[in-house]
Amino acid sequence: MTILHFCSYYVGSTVFFELFSALNQHCKQFVYVPVRFKQQLSTNQVPSVEFKFVKNLSIFTRAFYLLKLIRILYPAFVTYFKNSSIKVVHAHTLYSDGIPAYIFSRLAGKKLIITLRNTDVNTGFKYYRQYKWLAKKALSYSSSIILVSPAHKLKFQNYFGHAFDDKLKVIPNGINQFFLENAKDKKVSPKNKIIALHIANINKNKNLKNTISAFFEATKGTSELEFRVAGGTYDEYVKVFGELPLEHREKTVFLGKLDKMQLLSEMDKATFFVMVSHHETFGLVYIEAISQCLPIVYTAGQGVDGYFKDGEFGFKANSRDVDSISEAILNTTSKFPNGLGAFDVNPAHSFSWVSIAKIYKNKVYK
Repeated sequence: MTILHFCSYYVGSTVFFELFSALNQHCKQFVYVPVRFKQQLSTNQVPSVEFKFVKNLSIFTRAFYLLKLIRILYPAFVTYFKNSSIKVVHAHTLYSDGIPAYIFSRLAGKKLIITLRNTDVNTGFKYYRQYKWLAKKALSYSSSIILVSPAHKLKFQNYFGHAFDDKLKVIPNGINQFFLENAKDKKVSPKNKIIALHIANINKNKNLKNTISAFFEATKGTSELEFRVAGGTYDEYVKVFGELPLEHREKTVFLGKLDKMQLLSEMDKATFFVMVSHHETFGLVYIEAISQCLPIVYTAGQGVDGYFKDGEFGFKANSRDVDSISEAILNTTSKFPNGLGAFDVNPAHSFSWVSIAKIYKNKVYK
């Protein structure tokens, strides 16, 4: 079987590299990647997968959607239209990939799969309402519609109704094999000190200011505590949120960027993992934390919410409400003072790319 991927978000995400690598065991793949900048043309590629990077996006295509469609479609038709080996077209977003892939697939007579991601459900639904009719046509033509989380499925149904329910499939992203190879079945040792760990780039969406405030509110009266931030520096924090109060700054450690071994070490030290983003497609880092038996505090209605019961591996919170985050932290530290486990098999193994590739092969591309 041969798959053509429309994947405008390949650059800047490791998810697609991992997915296409895992799919390599099952099918031949072409990957079409529209890009905006010349330096993106040399992005890391999956061995034995045929990539085509085309610099056809600009500030004008960002402003004029119909121009964007034309600029994306022309190279796709020139390159792939006469390729009879391609049986399935997989678009990895609805608005950037799905609508042009629909036009291509309809004219070329190909099967179409559409995946919706964070940019669709949290931005596209809000700002591309004028193209809802076109999105419906693409979704109607498709044979399967993939959502990355149960939370996104609910948002999809709230926006489009239930006309497409028989096509909907929830398929998660996978985590890097490194974390599965180093997965634990229980925490090595309980900690007397309460240590919160946050792993993410520092930006407003990751909601770090509210999260830090909530942590110190939840642990008020506790002397042995620390909030550790991996993924950015204090200078980066100040540029986005301003200075921390002195009493918080003294017990908040900014670690900068860490490699995977360093992240494992931080997860081993921590009492729980917390990231209450405003918007999250999936949030691989939550599953990475669970692989290390680290309980999680996560966002209600986003990312991993819905993959497991609230309280099973941690607690969810409203990202806009500091009291809600504080309560989730308190509940998590109370229920899981010694971490998650013991497990016969760590639950993170359900999120391996090998397993997910088999789902695509047997249930989506068939």
